[in-house]
Amino acid sequence: MRHASLGVLALISCLPPLARAQSFAPDTPEPGSVAEIAQATTETRFLSPWVAYLPASASAVSPRSFLHRIPGAPGELVNSATAYAYCRALAGSSPRVRVFTIGRSEEGRDIVLLAIADEAGIRDLERLKAATASLADPRRTDAAAAEQLIAAARPIYYFNAGLHSDESGSTESVLELAYRLAVSEQPMIRRIRENLVVLINPVSNPDGRDKQVEWFYRYLKGKTDQATLPRQAPPYWSHYAFVDINRDAHQAVHETTRAVFRMMFDWHPQVIHDLHESVALLLTWNGTGPINEHIDPLTYAERLELSFHEVQTLTGFGMPGVWTWNFGDDWAHLYLDAIGINHNADGRGYETFGNGSAETMRSEQPDGNTSVEWYRPLPAPPVASFLWSARDNVNYNETAMLAALDDSAQQAKTLLRNYYLKGVHSYRKGLDETPFGFVIPDGQGDPTRVAQLVGRLLALGIEVQRATSTLTLNEGSWPAGTYVVRLDQPYRNYAVDILAPQSFPKDAPESYDDISWAFPAHYHLSVTATADPQLRAAPLAPLTEAPHIAGAVTGAGPVFLLKDSGQEGLLEARYALRRFRVAIAEHAFSVAGTDYPAGSWILAAQPGLAAAVRDAANKLGLDFASTSSVPEIARHEAPVPRLGVWIPWADTDTAGWTRYSLDQRHIPYTYVRDEDIRAGKLREKYDVLLYPHVDLELAEQIEGLYKSWGPMPFKKTSATPSFGTPAASDDITGGIGYTGLAELQRFIDAGGLLVTLGNGSMLPLEGGLVRGVRREAGGVPRSTAGGGAASAAASQNAVTRTPGAHLRVSFARPDHPIAYGYSARTWVFRQNFALYSVPRRWLRMAYCTVCLDGPIDRSGIVLEWGDKEGAPFVVSGQAWGEENLIGRAAILDMPVGKGHVITFNFNPLHRDLNRGDQRMLWNAIINWRAIVGGS
Repeated sequence: MRHASLGVLALISCLPPLARAQSFAPDTPEPGSVAEIAQATTETRFLSPWVAYLPASASAVSPRSFLHRIPGAPGELVNSATAYAYCRALAGSSPRVRVFTIGRSEEGRDIVLLAIADEAGIRDLERLKAATASLADPRRTDAAAAEQLIAAARPIYYFNAGLHSDESGSTESVLELAYRLAVSEQPMIRRIRENLVVLINPVSNPDGRDKQVEWFYRYLKGKTDQATLPRQAPPYWSHYAFVDINRDAHQAVHETTRAVFRMMFDWHPQVIHDLHESVALLLTWNGTGPINEHIDPLTYAERLELSFHEVQTLTGFGMPGVWTWNFGDDWAHLYLDAIGINHNADGRGYETFGNGSAETMRSEQPDGNTSVEWYRPLPAPPVASFLWSARDNVNYNETAMLAALDDSAQQAKTLLRNYYLKGVHSYRKGLDETPFGFVIPDGQGDPTRVAQLVGRLLALGIEVQRATSTLTLNEGSWPAGTYVVRLDQPYRNYAVDILAPQSFPKDAPESYDDISWAFPAHYHLSVTATADPQLRAAPLAPLTEAPHIAGAVTGAGPVFLLKDSGQEGLLEARYALRRFRVAIAEHAFSVAGTDYPAGSWILAAQPGLAAAVRDAANKLGLDFASTSSVPEIARHEAPVPRLGVWIPWADTDTAGWTRYSLDQRHIPYTYVRDEDIRAGKLREKYDVLLYPHVDLELAEQIEGLYKSWGPMPFKKTSATPSFGTPAASDDITGGIGYTGLAELQRFIDAGGLLVTLGNGSMLPLEGGLVRGVRREAGGVPRSTAGGGAASAAASQNAVTRTPGAHLRVSFARPDHPIAYGYSARTWVFRQNFALYSVPRRWLRMAYCTVCLDGPIDRSGIVLEWGDKEGAPFVVSGQAWGEENLIGRAAILDMPVGKGHVITFNFNPLHRDLNRGDQRMLWNAIINWRAIVGGS
C-alpha cells in the first residue's frame, strides 16, 4: 500500500485559503485519527481535508473508539448489530442525535434510523416533521401559509446505506458521517446542523449486510488479488431479493422498502439519497434520456444542480473520477430513491468504486469512464494503474455527502419552497389538465385483483375514492362501488405515471431496466381515464384502507361450482381445499341460468366440503354456487401436485420473486437446490418442478458457480450465524452439472411436468430436454449498465428487443388448460428474452440435402406473440423488430417421454408486478395431471 500521511499534510498546505480553513480548526483531531486515515488511504488525491481526520469530542462516542478502528479500515467490516449499537451509543452521548426503529427485516432484524441536527432541531423534530407534511399537501396549505412554514422549517435530507450488500462501503461511510455531523464545529458542519435535519439509515438491508460481512470474513479476508478472488457475495442478501431489492418502489413488498416508505410518509423528506458502488470513482446519479414527463422539472433541475456541485467540489480538491449524467436513463423511476422522486422530493444516488471487499486491491475490472467529458472534467486514472481501499471509498462517499448537505443547507428555503411548489404543480395539473381522474370498475372478472390494485395504490400514497351511487361521466356510467382516483391530489403525477400506459421512444438509447410499468396492463384490468370535470362533483367516499373482497356461497345443494372468471386466487384456493376432490370443466356449461366457461370448478359432494368452501370464499373473495347434482360435462380431476421449486445457487435473485409470490399465497412447495437435482429420484418427490427465470446463460445454469471456488458452504455455524437462510448447503458450487441435467430428463420421462419461466427456458430448449427448437437471437435480459455486458450485448444487438414491455398475445390453443380464465386475445409482460424458432419435427443433423430441418410443427404452441385480429402489438412500453417475434411461441407445451415441458418465453412472476399474467402459470400447476395425461 502507498502510505499517504505526509501527502495529506502536503495536500492541506497547497489548498487555497478557504479550503485550508476547512481543514482541522476549530476542531481538534482525535489522537491517531489523522495518521490512521492517511495510512488507509492509498493516494493523497483520494482524500479531501474534510475527512482527513476525526474530530475529537469530550462526550460523544466516536466510531474509532467504539469499533477500535477507523471506518474504512482495511480488512474490516461492521455488521448490523454493531452498527446499530454504535448508533445508539452516539445518540446516547450526543444531544444532537436521535435514533428510531422504522421496521424489521424478513429475518427479524431491526431497521434503524438516525436523525441529526443541532440541539434546537432535535428538540423541534415533531414540529419540523409537521411542517414538511403540511408543505406536501397544497390543499391544506395555501401559498401564504406555506411561506410562514418555510420561514421556520428545515429541509430533511435522508441517506440510505447498505441496500446492495456487496456494496459494503456506504455503511462505514455514514457511521463516520453521523459522528462528524454531531460533533464537528467546522462552520460548514454547523451550517448543516442548523439548517437541515439529516436522516441516516445505516443498514437498510440488515439481513444482507450480516450475510455479506460473514461471507467476507469466511471467504475474502486477506485476499487482495482481484483476479483470483472467489465469489465475492453470498447467494442471498435479503430473504427474497438480491440486486432486485432495488426494483421495488412500485410494489413495496420488501421490508427494506416498506421501512423507507414509513420514513417518507412520517418525515416527508426533500431528498432521498441512496448509496451504491459500481463505477470509478464516484458517479452522482443523473440519467440520460429519455426523460419521464411525469416528473416535475424542478426535480430534474435540483438533481442536476446538486450533482454538479458535488463534481465541482471534489474536482476542486483534486479528487479524480467524479462525474454525473451518463449512467442509466431517467425513464423508469422504480428504484428505491424513486420513492422520493415519485412523491415530489428528489431521488439521488452515488456509485462509488467499491472492491466488493474490505481489502485493498488493484482493480482488474474494465471501466470505460476514463475520458475527459463535459460531465467528467477530471476522469479516473486508467484501470489497474492504482490501488483502491475501503478508506478511499469512505473518503469519496463522505466528502460528496458533505458537499451535498452543505449545498442543501445554503439553499434550504429554496428546497422547501420547491418541494411545496412541486405539490402545487401536481395538484393543479389534476384541476387544469386532462385526465381529471381514473375509473376502476370493481365488477371486473377478478374483484380480488381489483382490490389488490387499489390496495397497492393506497400503499404508495395515491388517494382512492369509491362511488356511493351511480357514477355517470362522459366516458360512461358505472354502478355504486366503483373505485375512482381523482387527480386533484398532491401525487397526481405519480398516479398518472402508474395508471397510464408508457410509450418509450423508438429512437431512444438503451434502457437501464423496464420501459413499462402501467398497473392496468400488469393487472389485466380495465381502467378508464376521464376528461370529464364533473368527476369532482360526483358522490365519492375516500378509502382509508385496502378493500377486502369477501366471496359468497349461494344455493343449498351438496355440489359446489366455481365460475372461472379469471380469478388469480385459484391456485391458493386449490391448496386451501387440498383435502377435497376438484374437477375442472373442459367445456362451457350452464346451470340454473348461469353460464360457466371452461376452467370452472366442480366439487362433488364430500364430507366437510361445505364449511371449507365457505371459508375459502370468505378469505379469497371467490363466489361459489351450490347445486343438487354434478353437471354432465367433460371434465378432468385436478389433484394438488407435489410442487418443487428449483433455485440454482448461481442466481437466487429473480427466483426470489417466485418464492415470494408462492409464500404470499400460502402455497406449500419444496425448495429444491442444485444438489437435490443431482441426487435424483425427482419423480418420487415431485409432480411439478418449477424452474423460475434466472439471469444465467445456459452453461451457468448447468455448471453453476465455479467448482474451483469450492467447497463453499453456506450454512449456519458459530462464525456464520446468518448463513443457511432461507436454504443451506455444504457446497454451493458446481450447479446441477450434466448429472443433474440427466436427472431432469429422467423426471420428465417418468411423467413429471417441468415448467420453466423466462430465461430458465434456455435449459430445456437449448440443453436438449426439448428437441426441435433453436435459439435464433437474443440473450440474457440485462442492460449493459445493469451488469452482464456480454449477455446484454446479445440482447441489445438483437433485431428484436422488448426490454420490459406489455405485448399482445393470442392463444393458439384456446382449449388448453393454460388458457382457462383468459380471452383468446390478451397481453403479457416481456423482457429481452431470447428469440426461439417455431418448433419443427426435427432439426438439421448434418449438412446434406436430406439432413435439413424437418417440417414445422405448431402443435406445441399454446400461446403465440401478436394479436390475431391485428391490434397494435405494444400495449405499453415499446418493441423493436416485433415482426420477427409475432407468430412465435410465447408458451410451449412439449411432450417428452411420459411427461411434459412447458416453457414460458416471458416471466409471469416479474417482481410481483404482472399479477394478470400469473394465472397462466397457476393454470399449469393446477391442471398438471390433465396436461401430462393429454400426451
